[in-house]
Amino acid sequence: MPAPTEVWHTIADGIELRQLEAPVLPVQVARIDPSKVRFVVGYDPGAPRMLSAWAAQYSALAAINGGFFDQQGEPVALLISDQRAIGASYVGQGGMFAVDESGTPYLWALSERPYDGSPFAQAVQGWPLLVRTNGEAAYTGEDPQRARRSAIALDRSGRVLFIVAPAASFSLAEWSQFLAAADLDIAIAMNLDGGSSTGLITPGEQTGRLIDSLVPLPFALLVLPL
Repeated sequence: MPAPTEVWHTIADGIELRQLEAPVLPVQVARIDPSKVRFVVGYDPGAPRMLSAWAAQYSALAAINGGFFDQQGEPVALLISDQRAIGASYVGQGGMFAVDESGTPYLWALSERPYDGSPFAQAVQGWPLLVRTNGEAAYTGEDPQRARRSAIALDRSGRVLFIVAPAASFSLAEWSQFLAAADLDIAIAMNLDGGSSTGLITPGEQTGRLIDSLVPLPFALLVLPL
């Protein structure tokens, strides 16, 4: 089981940070109380920017990269930004993180519950699912390539977790197994775009995190004050 290297540190109302021991560099985790913040998907394929720039533009309390995108900056799966739906949903694979008008977050496996067009305020889709609702590792594919990784999860108390491995420490299967074993009380987790897109930004010179993307991003998931 991944060992904790820090306790949770509160950096803003509703946002806590922690790190977990991992090969090369610790895995960074932001735990977010959805009752105290709001989630926004920033989307601008015509002017992609570094994750740090997305965070600065919105004065975000936290920011993480989103799902996969093509060479034109368009999402390869469904994205919902301020109620505007872009792209087409994954079918029979991956997962979906969505926030309704009241700010309640949801995360589910699209193989178990295909997206039916229900309205949401914000949403991102990712692939593959990493942790199932029974807490087990969900991805066991043969993929030896290790890369920077990012994921989004819900814990059993309904809090949202942004999780980032800033070094090329994990294959996808290893990432799935690591998260399933971590003492984060994860109920379900899905993968986000990794590699050069990976990033996690939270404020604070002493306690914040600055793991910037290595490339400009056409969209990002942002946490803002109420």
